[in-house]
Amino acid sequence: MERRGLTGALGLLLVAAGCEPRIELKPGDPELVRAARQLFDGRCANCHGPRGRGDGPAGRALSPRPRDFGDAAWQASVDDARLRQVIVGGGAAVGLSSHMQSNPDLADSPVLVGELIRIVRACAEGQGAKDMSPETAKQAP
Repeated sequence: MERRGLTGALGLLLVAAGCEPRIELKPGDPELVRAARQLFDGRCANCHGPRGRGDGPAGRALSPRPRDFGDAAWQASVDDARLRQVIVGGGAAVGLSSHMQSNPDLADSPVLVGELIRIVRACAEGQGAKDMSPETAKQAP
């Protein structure tokens, strides 16, 4: 869960977004998708697993186990606003596990958080592998 030194597409994305004139980032933009995938791989997959099934290496030791994003009933019960709260505020801020760290650096990046939500939603649609980085796809069951 590395928080220091944003690299790669995410670093370029955040630098570009802060420059004048402001760059409008749109959902589905390849750089944005790549940045969201890097965030998921670096911050989420260790507990939630590379396909979001709650079976990441660190998640196996947690009680309760991390959320399985592939659970259709759970997906139907949660809206995007709640997912946004959990992603930015962390687990403790919304009554979930304190092991799930907050991501305050994403508070001013709603489009990037939206791409993370799309990744979470895709886990239930069986599309998680399609959007995986090559490194994460190798680790996936």
